[in-house]
Amino acid sequence: MRDGQCCKSFPKQFRDDTEENVNGYPIYRRRATEPVQVGKYSIDNRWVVPYNPWLLKKFNAHINVEVCASVKSVKYLYKYVYKGHDAASVKIQKEGALNHDEILSFDEGRYVSALVSMWRLNEFNLSHKSHTVVRLAVHLPQQQPIVYQDGQEAEAIQRAALRKTTLTSWFELNKNDPSAPNISYSDIPQYYVSDKSTTNWKKRQRGGQNVIGRLPVVSILDTERYYLRRLLLRKSEDISFDDILTVNGLRCITFQQACQEYGLLRGDQQWHDALNEAAQFQSPRQLRMLFAMICGFGEVEDVPDLWVQHQVSLCEHFVHRYSEQTGPHYALADIEELLTSYNLSLQKLHSPTVDLPASVLERANFDVVEEQSKANSYTMQLNSEQRNVVEILLSAVYNNAVDTPKCYFFRWSCWDRKNFCLFNFASHKIRGRGDDVIPVASTGIAATLLIGGRTAHSVFKTPIDLNATSTCNLKPNTKEAAMLLKTKLIVWDEAPMTHVQAFLAVDRLLQDLTKFKEPFGGKVILLGGDFRQVLPVILRGSRTLTVASFLKKHALWLKFHKLYLTKNMRALESKRDFGAWLLDIGEKKSGSTIQLPLQCYPSIQDPIHQLYSDIVFSSVTPQELKGRAVLTVNNERSMEINNKVLEFTPGNETVYKAVDMIMSEDLQDQLTFPEEYLNSLTPTGLPPYELKLKIGCIIMLLRNLAPSKALCNGTRLIITKV
Repeated sequence: MRDGQCCKSFPKQFRDDTEENVNGYPIYRRRATEPVQVGKYSIDNRWVVPYNPWLLKKFNAHINVEVCASVKSVKYLYKYVYKGHDAASVKIQKEGALNHDEILSFDEGRYVSALVSMWRLNEFNLSHKSHTVVRLAVHLPQQQPIVYQDGQEAEAIQRAALRKTTLTSWFELNKNDPSAPNISYSDIPQYYVSDKSTTNWKKRQRGGQNVIGRLPVVSILDTERYYLRRLLLRKSEDISFDDILTVNGLRCITFQQACQEYGLLRGDQQWHDALNEAAQFQSPRQLRMLFAMICGFGEVEDVPDLWVQHQVSLCEHFVHRYSEQTGPHYALADIEELLTSYNLSLQKLHSPTVDLPASVLERANFDVVEEQSKANSYTMQLNSEQRNVVEILLSAVYNNAVDTPKCYFFRWSCWDRKNFCLFNFASHKIRGRGDDVIPVASTGIAATLLIGGRTAHSVFKTPIDLNATSTCNLKPNTKEAAMLLKTKLIVWDEAPMTHVQAFLAVDRLLQDLTKFKEPFGGKVILLGGDFRQVLPVILRGSRTLTVASFLKKHALWLKFHKLYLTKNMRALESKRDFGAWLLDIGEKKSGSTIQLPLQCYPSIQDPIHQLYSDIVFSSVTPQELKGRAVLTVNNERSMEINNKVLEFTPGNETVYKAVDMIMSEDLQDQLTFPEEYLNSLTPTGLPPYELKLKIGCIIMLLRNLAPSKALCNGTRLIITKV
């Protein structure tokens, strides 16, 4: 038990079918049969652990069976292959006699059971290898290992000087074979075989599919050899050690320096290169946004140096507008404002602070007249019901009566997502009066629809791991806290997706800041969403846990005044039947089996060709891509389709390789997982190790870089230059 609940999530939910490979664990079919009374407990299928009836009958023992879908299981089985024989210690003595021999108790003897005897006598294989592993040499110049007998050191050195290793033979192969330079050192054994007598690489006549080239793991304490190994994993055209040491025309002194120049080590050179490249075509304002993004996501080691080296391009127009003395301070003030989106400040980054008058720093981040104009334009887009909702909100904001509700939930229809206009209209109306509004959403994509929207996590600093006593990581005497105190309205879109404990943490935060023991500190808060859509995601959670995690099941929900609309803003008359069908599904009026309309699964032989054959990728526009997408159920299938689309796209391919590392200072952790193993992983939320790009290809952003600029997780972008 953990926190009063079973750590294995029992009881499970009843199911009519088995769902495979969900986070590595199958979700088994569990029929809703009559419960069975076992002692004082009533047991049904929800409490049954995975088992195999044949094994239970065969061995007459408790045997729980589960699908092994983790790399840990591979390590566990591998250990058993090479662990050696079974051992036992046996002692025979007379009954009633006591003869304690401490040394004998540690004596180890081999235990041979009947099963092992049968297996050995029949000469069955104890293990089997499906692949051939070729060990490749990794050594520094003139430092290959030598095996010799005492007194024959000189002869051994002479032989080693004449004999090539797999590494030096690879250099010669790249010189003499035109096709070899396209193959990395670790992949060479798939296409070439090493001659045992000469150690030369010869092209394979057949096979190679089940051959793996392995570079031995090198300790990071063996510094130069360790960095040589990292370079060999990436470079493929070198003909000597000097070639490996040469990066972009620069002959490095050490392999560590070569790794640094190649971008394989932590450092700020890549960020300097990014800003230098962007300065050629981006405005100073765009450069400052990029600077803030780099500080927020790039793990810059020396932010002050990054500022000093790029100060001229970052504050160019401020220098022309003001002076060389005050221009940089205006640029720093702008960067300070941008950094708030990443929960950072110049002070936290140990950067120069802003030296400007308080009146300049406290200027409003919106224009009142412009906000009034935008509010008037929105008035024409909304119907009477929506305008009435906004009037209710304005009354709550500016009416100080005690009985005026302050908490509202606006339920928009799952098929009429255009109601976000109502949120923006309310924001413009309040800002048009000179007051602040904080629009947030549960996801980055939803935040892009709100004017100035951000994710709720970034605004309130809610923790990732929530519990009943979670608190927001926001200090009272900060700019963010002052903004929360000053705001008149908090808009929270896609609220049903958020765990109730996040709302409780925000409730505690606002009560602490305002010193007012009312829900959300007496602030007017408007939640929006549809509970028929996505509920909070509970890792491996049952239906019961999922339902218990959303706001409707908590007493705080009773404090909310509900607002509903009956008129649809988006659908034309011809689409209303489809909308009604969606609502029937949401209300569970369609039965347990749902028949999709025929237009939902048209017969498509080649979806890639059908979607993109009429597009000129070299000059593609966002409008041409609008409405074209291929949806898949898992990342593996998605990568396969992406690669096919990239092959379909004309132009030269550019490959960018990632630098993967263990986020641990423990040396043992770094040695446990070789770099090539890390390269083979593609965790959720990270791009592949080899990122292949072409001009005109479509990519998707995986980080909430700047939701206010529509740069968030899920934003689709077009590559225009590489």
